[in-house]
Amino acid sequence: MIETSDITYPSEGVAVPGRLYRPSSLPAAAAGVLLCAGRFRDISGLEFISTALARQGYVVLATMYRGMDFFTDDADVRAGLDYLAECAPVDRARLGLVGHSRGGMAALRAAAQDARVSSVVALAPPTDFTSYIRAMALLSPARYAGLVRSMGGTPDEQPERYRQLSALSYADRIKVPVLLVCGNQDLHAPLDHSQWMLDALTRAGNTRCRLEVLDGVGHFFERMYFGYQFEQVAALTAAWLSDTLPA
Repeated sequence: MIETSDITYPSEGVAVPGRLYRPSSLPAAAAGVLLCAGRFRDISGLEFISTALARQGYVVLATMYRGMDFFTDDADVRAGLDYLAECAPVDRARLGLVGHSRGGMAALRAAAQDARVSSVVALAPPTDFTSYIRAMALLSPARYAGLVRSMGGTPDEQPERYRQLSALSYADRIKVPVLLVCGNQDLHAPLDHSQWMLDALTRAGNTRCRLEVLDGVGHFFERMYFGYQFEQVAALTAAWLSDTLPA
């Protein structure tokens, strides 16, 4: 059985909504996992991961961040780790991060900045935000215009803001195990982004990183007209954490 509860936790004086997943039977000390949602903060859509990890014995906190401003995500992730570390019976020395898309970016950045993080799974993360935005200009001009407005300018006008969001900028500081998962039909955060991240981590000396490529799979784990690969993604995530962050 899995117990779920909707909660809020404080981040810089703001209440951040989230959902806590606990196995009904827990050991004296369990590992904790913070699950970072994608752009639209949909934690229900990622429940196939939360429940799979809770069944495996992890305490999982799925965060919705405080809103749509990517620049507050890092603070919200750190505050989420604070909250998770205080959830009995979580062992504060065993904390991991799983994130999809926007959440994958945030998880990778947090792994570089927060020493409490022991393992990361980044699902379809856009790791070079400048390249991501420039490609969007060709793929979807309307979406490009909206994203540029939210960033306060183009990559040429605001290079530091784009660098701040780019996980590639933090690769040399990520020393913990990292699993990257991406479909080769992903048109939102193409496979190149995960490959760039793997290459950067490897160059920086991280020997515990891997890229898992899902053939024929898109950004939301869809396989064309043939359903979703939720079970495969959950199994990859659970297996990686089992190896690098035992529950």
